Amino acid sequence: MVSLFWYRRRLTVEDSSFDRTMYAAVWLNVAAQLAAAQSARLMDAPFVFAQGLMVLGYTVALGGALLDNARLFERVRHMAVSDPLTGLANYRRLLDVLENETERTDRSGRPFAVLLLDLDGLKAINDSYGHLVGSRAICRVADILRIHCRAIDTAARYGGDEFALVLPESQEDEAHRVVNRIRQVMANDDEPPRLSASIGIAVYRGDGERIEKLLSEADQQLYAEKAKRAQHTPATLNLRRRTPSA
Repeated sequence: MVSLFWYRRRLTVEDSSFDRTMYAAVWLNVAAQLAAAQSARLMDAPFVFAQGLMVLGYTVALGGALLDNARLFERVRHMAVSDPLTGLANYRRLLDVLENETERTDRSGRPFAVLLLDLDGLKAINDSYGHLVGSRAICRVADILRIHCRAIDTAARYGGDEFALVLPESQEDEAHRVVNRIRQVMANDDEPPRLSASIGIAVYRGDGERIEKLLSEADQQLYAEKAKRAQHTPATLNLRRRTPSA
C-alpha cells in the first residue's frame, strides 16, 4: 500500500497512459483481493464481485497499453512525413500530396496550383548572424506558410531554404493572391533580419503532366524571378556583421 501511494506521488502530466492505467489496474486488483477475502463460498456475491474487479483491472491495463501504442504509432507516422526543423510536411509527404492532387484533378477536371518559394539571402544571413539565426529564418518562413494557408493546403519544406505550397482547386489568379499575401506578411515582419523570397507558380490542369515536370516549371519560374530581381535590385539586406572574437 505504501508503494502504491509513493508511486502515485511520482505520476506527472507527462506520464504515459500505460503508467496511469497500470496504477488504476493495481488498485482494482487490491480491491478484488479485499472483496475475495470476504467470500465464504464459491460464486457468492463477494467472489463474483472480486472476479469482476480483476477482469476490469486487466481491461484497464490492456486499454492503456493499446492507447500508448496508438500514440506511439501516430508519433512515428508524423515523424516520417514531417520536416524535423520546421514541422512542415517533408519531401516524401509533398510527393504523396502531389500524386493525390493530380489524380483528383484528372478525375474532376478542377486544377490545382503549386508554389515553390526560395528564401532570399540565407547564406548572407548565416554569414552575418550565424547559423542559428539562419535556422530561425527558415522557421519564420515555415510559420508564415503554416498560419496563412488554408486548411486544405499543404505547406512543405522542399529542401534547404526552399518550400512548397500545394493549393487544391486553385488557378493562377488564386496562386498570385497567395503569393502577394505571403510577401505582404514578410514585409510587415519587423524581426531582424528582414525576409524576402522568390516564388514560382505552376498550375496542373489535368493534362497528364508528370509531377517532376510540374515542379520543374515552378522551379524555372522561381529562378527566372530571382535572376530578374538580382539584375534590377541592388543588395539591400540590412545585416549586422559578426565581429570576430579576439
